[in-house]
Amino acid sequence: MSPLTAGNSYWMESVAPTPHPELTEDLDVDVCIVGGGITGLLCAFELSEAGQRVAVLERRRVASSVTGHSTAKLTSQHGMRYLRLTRERGADVARAYGRANQEALRRIQRIASELGVDDAVQARDAYVYGTDPDSVDALRAEAEAAADAGLPASFTTDVPVPFPTVGAVRFADQAQLHPRRLLVPLADALAARGVRIFESSRAKSIGRDDRWTVTSEKGSVRSDSVVVAALTPTAGAGDELWERLYCHQGFAVALPLRDGASAPGGVLISYERPMRSLRTIERPEGTMLQVGGAAYVEDPNTGAEPYDDLEAWAREHFDVGAAQYRWTTQDDSTSDGVPLIGALDDGLYIATGFGGWGLTTAGVAAAIVRDLIAGGGTSDDYRWVFDPGRTLAPVDSALISARTSSGTDRDANDIVRALKAGEAAVVRSGGEQLAVHRGEDGELQVVSAVCTHAGCIVLWDHAQSEWGCPCHGSRFAPDGAVVHGPAEAPLQDLRHLLAGEGTDERSAAGQDSGS
Repeated sequence: MSPLTAGNSYWMESVAPTPHPELTEDLDVDVCIVGGGITGLLCAFELSEAGQRVAVLERRRVASSVTGHSTAKLTSQHGMRYLRLTRERGADVARAYGRANQEALRRIQRIASELGVDDAVQARDAYVYGTDPDSVDALRAEAEAAADAGLPASFTTDVPVPFPTVGAVRFADQAQLHPRRLLVPLADALAARGVRIFESSRAKSIGRDDRWTVTSEKGSVRSDSVVVAALTPTAGAGDELWERLYCHQGFAVALPLRDGASAPGGVLISYERPMRSLRTIERPEGTMLQVGGAAYVEDPNTGAEPYDDLEAWAREHFDVGAAQYRWTTQDDSTSDGVPLIGALDDGLYIATGFGGWGLTTAGVAAAIVRDLIAGGGTSDDYRWVFDPGRTLAPVDSALISARTSSGTDRDANDIVRALKAGEAAVVRSGGEQLAVHRGEDGELQVVSAVCTHAGCIVLWDHAQSEWGCPCHGSRFAPDGAVVHGPAEAPLQDLRHLLAGEGTDERSAAGQDSGS
């Protein structure tokens, strides 16, 4: 296993943050944006250009959460999206979805040019490639559906990777992005323009009387409109959307390509599973290969290391050195694969459910929100596709939660006794499902395994050393403290249900590890 610690995204480590103040006063603006990732900052850009007075509240640092841990592709090719859209929602939806994302791609490129950071966006073709001969028909059908939707798509057997393939869907003239090389200067430019940007300022509540009020720990913002551009609905806004969203997690590693080694000649994603996402990272020290993959963990009592699988695959297919970066990210999806962007209420707007393609679709959200708030018809031809009020099949969170509960009926004592330092498991004891973690000092931390947001059962993320909810993406520290919402309350302390076990278990764990 690589000695690297998970979480060291190249995007985060290669661009230093620009500090913005915490909200410590009461403000009055036209629009308050909740979330300082790419969606929130692009919305701020479009709205401020339209003459709106804007404030942005970011829970942590701008461009640091999901945006700072993405695979950073800028493309209207979203896997095998267009054939599905054509079949399930019609050719007009596929065309509108494609046009929206193509326009967003070009708009983001223009913003980079205006800021003088053209190197943050690098032109590349995008591919969905296959390695199994049985995949060819599906790839050809997707290429045809995308071309019919007006996109620069074609089927090709000339796939720019150094291993055998059977063909690919190719989208010409797409891009890859260094998100923070674009967004940190963008935040500075917005602040200079008069946009009020606040960090370490979590939105605690969003309410309305005659106007909207967003409150944080030390201040509040009054506004005519509120845009929730966080990863998920938050602070009570959009709670009714949860049954239409589900969360998924992705992992990425970056490894240096050796001198003379072949590199992928575009941004690529595999058709077959397990999914492999490929691109290069250009830096002064030399080119790196980035390999990403998604994971749905179904057994909370396993400690699988997804980064090792990605590194092994990279070494098998490319001439690379030791991994230098490894990180994880997450996103929410809808049952029909189309984000929820638009009005929830009079003056309240949402942008969520990007399905792993949020860098490009953030530009779609910015155009839609701008037109809805400030007026304009640029997005008229496509914003109906993303309407958050559309009919959607609900996501069965109970089923997702049940899939994560395998092994929890085994004897709790046996499982807990076998845990070594740094390991964790979900067990059942005293009629409760418990999330149990053994610290490096041998002490047990025992909290409820029931997520405080919607009642799903949490999983242990071995790579991040956190509990994660597979339904809606909440994250918790080993002691149950909230690391990332939508959950607001910590996991309940249930140490008393394993009281009296700690001393014996520490002894057993020490014997198991040979200490």
